[in-house]
Amino acid sequence: MAAGEPAAPLADNAELTEFFNGLKQEWDRVEDKYAVTTLAVAATLGMWSAGGVVSAIDRLPVVPGLMEVVGIGYSGWFAYKNLLFKPDRKAFFAKVRNIYEDIISG
Repeated sequence: MAAGEPAAPLADNAELTEFFNGLKQEWDRVEDKYAVTTLAVAATLGMWSAGGVVSAIDRLPVVPGLMEVVGIGYSGWFAYKNLLFKPDRKAFFAKVRNIYEDIISG
C-alpha cells in the first residue's frame, strides 16, 4: 500500500456505516434483548454441534457413501413428486408462496 492510499475505499466505509446504523436501529427496536441473545447463542451452539456430528459421521468408512445415495434418492423422489408434472409443480409453488406470505406477514 502506498503512503497516500486510503485504507479502504470511501464507498465501502459508507456502506459499512449504513449497515451498522441499520443494525443498531433494529437492535434498539427489539423489546426482549435477552431472548434474542439467548436464541442467537443457542442457534450458534446448535450449528456448531451439528457440524461436529456431521464431521464424526463423515469419518466412518461406509456412512458417507450411504448418505450420498440416500441424498440422491431423496432428491430424485422430491423432483418426481413435486417438480416433474405441471399440476404437481403448480401446487408445490402455490404452497411455497403461501408459506412465504405467512412468514412475511408475520
